[in-house]
This record gives sequence, C-alpha cells and structure tokens, in this order.
Amino acid sequence: MNSKSLSKKKRKVKNIKEGDLYQRNYTHASEAILSILLDKDKSSSTILSLKKAGPEITELLTQCSIGIAGTGLAVLLSVMCKMATGVRTPFASARLLSTSVGFGLFWLSWAVNGLRDTIASIFRSPSNMNIEDDEVAVKIEKSVNEILFRALTLLAITALKFA
Repeated sequence: MNSKSLSKKKRKVKNIKEGDLYQRNYTHASEAILSILLDKDKSSSTILSLKKAGPEITELLTQCSIGIAGTGLAVLLSVMCKMATGVRTPFASARLLSTSVGFGLFWLSWAVNGLRDTIASIFRSPSNMNIEDDEVAVKIEKSVNEILFRALTLLAITALKFA
C-alpha cells in the first residue's frame, strides 16, 4: 500500500510539472500568434489556442513590442548622432527616410501593444467571459489588420529608402 501511494504521488507531481511546462512554454504562445495571423476565418480553435496560451502570449507580445520600439529608437538615435557630429549625408532625403523608418517602428510597436491589450482585456476581464467567439474574433482581427497595415506601410517606406 505504501508503494502505491508513492507512485500516485509521483504521478501527481509529474502531472503538475507537465502542466507548468505547458503553461510556461513560449512555443505555444508563438503558435497562437501565428494561428491568429494565418487563420483567415478565425475559427474557434484559434480562440481556444489563445486561451490555452494564457499570460505567455501577452508577455511574448510585450517582448516583441519592446524589441520593435528599441530598434526604432536605435534608428532615430543614429540619425541624431549623424546630425550632431556634422557628418554630411549626400541627400537630406536619406535622413528623412531613416527618421521615417524610426518613427514607423514606434508606430508598429504601438499596434503590437494594442493587440496585446486586446487579448489581455478579452481573456482577463470577468465581465467579458460571456462574449461570443465571433465578437472575440472580430476584435482580434481588427488589431491584426492594424498591425499588418502598419507593417506594410513601414515596408513601403523602407523600400523607398533603398530604391
């Protein structure tokens, strides 16, 4: 009887560890983000994967937003340092486009932060627990479309810079 209780304890501890592993794994959060971006009809399985990802998806989106904003800051500081040291660029338009890319990265970071806020407000607010999956999908799709629009705008500005 003693060995049976020990094996039950071990299984219980193992199940708890597996549950923690699933909850703390950013791979699932990354999968959830990719399924949001790639799933055109925003099926209930996409919403379910968001719910399973839990707080990791908001942490991952926060890290992405910080990385994008940091890159934008680096671009802006680079332009300001070149202007402060008196380095002449052959074209003022190159400086203008670099500044535009820097501000565009901040703009994109703002949109990613908006998606994070949308996901957090939908799944953490007790008043929103009875929202239909269709309403959730519409809110998330609106945020994703905003991110895609800003990313394409930034891509166009970058293409102008190198053209």
